[in-house]
Amino acid sequence: MSDALKAAGSSADRVHFTRGASYLIIQTFSVNAITVVAFVVLARLITVKEMGIWAVLQLLVAVCTTFITWFPAAVTKFVAENVSGGLMSKASAAFYQALRANIVLYIPVVAGFYLGSTFLAFHLLGDASYAILFRVLALDVCLSAGILPLATAALLGLRMFRQVALVSLIVGGLFRQILIISLILIMRNFVGLVIGWLVSDAITAAILLVMVMRSLGMPRFDFPLSKLFRFYLPMEFGQIMIFGQTWFDRALLVAFVPLATLGIYSAAVTAYGVVASVSDSMSRMLLPALSSIQGKTDGFRAFRDAARLATRYAVLTIIPIDLLLLATAKPALTLLIGGSYVSGSLPLMIFCAADALTAFATVMSPALQSLEDTTAIGVTVGVSVPIGLVIAYLLLPGWGIVGAAVGRASIILLIAILQFLVTKRKISLQLDFRMVEKTLAAGTVMAAIVAAMQLAYYSKFLLPLYGLVGVAVYFLMLKLLKIVEPADLDLLRDFVGRKFSIISSILTRILS
Repeated sequence: MSDALKAAGSSADRVHFTRGASYLIIQTFSVNAITVVAFVVLARLITVKEMGIWAVLQLLVAVCTTFITWFPAAVTKFVAENVSGGLMSKASAAFYQALRANIVLYIPVVAGFYLGSTFLAFHLLGDASYAILFRVLALDVCLSAGILPLATAALLGLRMFRQVALVSLIVGGLFRQILIISLILIMRNFVGLVIGWLVSDAITAAILLVMVMRSLGMPRFDFPLSKLFRFYLPMEFGQIMIFGQTWFDRALLVAFVPLATLGIYSAAVTAYGVVASVSDSMSRMLLPALSSIQGKTDGFRAFRDAARLATRYAVLTIIPIDLLLLATAKPALTLLIGGSYVSGSLPLMIFCAADALTAFATVMSPALQSLEDTTAIGVTVGVSVPIGLVIAYLLLPGWGIVGAAVGRASIILLIAILQFLVTKRKISLQLDFRMVEKTLAAGTVMAAIVAAMQLAYYSKFLLPLYGLVGVAVYFLMLKLLKIVEPADLDLLRDFVGRKFSIISSILTRILS
């Protein structure tokens, strides 16, 4: 492994990218923690009907993000690649060209939402008095779906991981949720939620755009729009499939189960989203990292070794998180959300199991993007989603929300397997599946012991204790199975630096 570490890049680069991943992961967990707390509070401030309205508004934003927003991955790719090659003017033009195109695309969307607000309120919510929600949403959707994804993509391409994490955490997370709750309390109206979205998104967009302009300079538009289009077009098909993957199960549940049951399932999906966001954060960090390597003359071998190395750390990070949540699904849902959501435990466990089994594939999508084989991404997702849809449709009548969960899990598994096979063929990627097996074994032992503790004595208030015991068991298993190698500990020492050397010293003693 030490040879692979060296081949993957310099020590400084490895530390930088590892820190980048940690910033995004910490930011994602923190934002999700804030969101969960806010969700619990909001659930007590708004009615059940308003909770349904909230879901409809989120669906509309997701529709716009999927079908109207273009080029985020292309911006990250071409900004990182050109910055790595010293071509700042091309990196700048790639971002501004994509931003201009998106703003143009959103002009009719904003007009349609605003002018058609009464129509939308009546037909989607059954009450024209909610038209004000769509008028505010018309302004917010251009910011949240049209501008923010591109600004974030450019900063990731510039390797400004920490800055993105801090802005997302402070403004997009803490400030946003405090503002929403405050506005609902002050206005005594659900409109406060959407106004909170608009204000927080406007501030976040302004900050990110200023950061991008300081790095890339003033706008220029001489980057070929056709190049952005060719790169992203196959991915748009994948985005549509992912949209179907994200919403198909809940759409089907509407036809088969009561809304209360749908709410329980949505809570499980939300809980799973907290851990799934770790994979997403690592993927967002890996795209600029691999694109930078791919842009160098000797990049192929380094690219392959970096992909292998990234897979190693993704597995070590994601598997224990998934399996710990799997083992504590029941106390986690009942303590954090409420006892009425306990039946969502099994779907949550199914999601976590699928995510743990596919942790090795975290690097596959960013690797294919860096190789500009976005067609493969679209095809793998396009094949997997219909299969999952059929599975869910067949199982739903008899299994209810468990059938929907199995359908979603099957998509997760299929996408991971297909993308791995494609990536392996393109770059001769050889993963250390022995290490994956050992990590799964360590996580399984951890989950089994935590589950046994709950069988011996269960209390939702013991969730922190279950978690601490799980972490301790996982570290012990890492040591017993000798999963962590000396090169991993060297990287850890470089990562934390002298200031926090006590942390690396403690972990070195535990794991070595």
